[in-house]
Amino acid sequence: MRDRSVRCALWMKANGLLPGDVVMICDHHHLDLAMPCLAALYLGAIFNPLHVEVIGEDLYRMMKITTPKMAFVNEELAGIFAEAIEKMTVDIKLVTFGRRTDFLQFEKIITEQKIDEVQNYRCTPIKSSNETAVIVWTSGSSGVPKGVALPHSAILGRLKGPAVYGANALNFTSLGWLSEVLGMLEPIVINETRFLAPTFEEYTACALIEKLRTVSLFLSPFMINRLVRSDALDMYDLSSLRRIVTGGCTLSVVSRKALKKKVPHALIVVIYGMSETGGAFSVQDNESKPTSNGVILPNRQLKVVDPDTGRVLGANQMGELWLKTCSRMKYYWKNPEATVSVLDEDGWLHSGDLGYYDEDGEIFVVDRLKDLISCPEYNVCPADIENVLLSHPGVKEVAVVAMPHPVDIEQPIAFVVRTDASIVDKQVTEQELIDFVAAKLPDGKRLRGGVRFLEHLPKTSTDKVRRRELRELARRIALT
Repeated sequence: MRDRSVRCALWMKANGLLPGDVVMICDHHHLDLAMPCLAALYLGAIFNPLHVEVIGEDLYRMMKITTPKMAFVNEELAGIFAEAIEKMTVDIKLVTFGRRTDFLQFEKIITEQKIDEVQNYRCTPIKSSNETAVIVWTSGSSGVPKGVALPHSAILGRLKGPAVYGANALNFTSLGWLSEVLGMLEPIVINETRFLAPTFEEYTACALIEKLRTVSLFLSPFMINRLVRSDALDMYDLSSLRRIVTGGCTLSVVSRKALKKKVPHALIVVIYGMSETGGAFSVQDNESKPTSNGVILPNRQLKVVDPDTGRVLGANQMGELWLKTCSRMKYYWKNPEATVSVLDEDGWLHSGDLGYYDEDGEIFVVDRLKDLISCPEYNVCPADIENVLLSHPGVKEVAVVAMPHPVDIEQPIAFVVRTDASIVDKQVTEQELIDFVAAKLPDGKRLRGGVRFLEHLPKTSTDKVRRRELRELARRIALT
């Protein structure tokens, strides 16, 4: 790793990469994916990982924001990146992890260096640990993705803390996730084995866990939802698992219980955090309540604020979670307006999450403030209805959003992906789900907007539901 990453750094420097320049990186997991990331750090440059699903206008928009000097991508994406670069009308060197002869090839560029240059290489010192090390993108689940600029101090601070993954770890998220950026660096710091996973698929994942005797596993909540609604967990030996970590969005109580039933020997750890906080803010431990997001990590502060009055609330009072941590972002890259909207003068990050803490100091994240549904009696949390629907065997995935209504202002509507017909006796109907919710929740939380069945929920590259798209779909349904 040192030899190949140093060779990459020498090539970057010879081709004009300077401290503070940006290097884009986009590919599936493989052993060389970390090399340009490390090389950029050696030079005091900034690496900017992207999800492989980011193409078209989103890619062009991101390139316009970060103006990278170089991009390292896979063979399939090279043409798409080349088109975006041509629109940029700037010189961006494009390198492929592959054998395309019409582009620079990673394997060839790292053979140009002399052995003595590699052996005697020294990193370029940075002026301050507050300089930006990496730019990661927000999910864009409710708007346009923003570039989160994280300084060296934030990354180093996370790596000095408790290990998230530990030994013999398997992570199915892509390098576009901050968790995977840390997952790339953590094994180097703690000197432990890390396996690079392929794209997630239920049976492949379980087969790998059995074969590799995986101890620690990182999955998104949507991956867990897919697992527990398949028979994959019953088909393989998962006795090696001791720790399953999840985060990024809410893990439903139903999915958590189903997973615990299938792998009772593994500790299920829910992490709460975001890219803006530099990763995990709170983590469950062995004593945590099953529905909580654990207690905050050292060197972090939390307060709950009434979003209407700005009043600081106490235990068991619900409001917006404001967070403070030494590992937080510097700002949104080249987006001062968005930065000011979430970071105040005292250093508090306004998370946009609705939640509370209890008398034991455990945090409970309920929903996103902007996702609340304004009904006549009170605001409805979509997660309350989603958790009930997920307990129905006929529901594989679900998202509840607001549908405009001339009298009630808004009504809850559920978009549902049915469980595969091979797993259930019969496919669930709209009226069956409406009645199911009505029997379990108060009148104000009934599905007055109805149920619509989809083949797939629209998702971001980080497995979060694109609720903005569903709200637009609900608006169109309301007009018909």
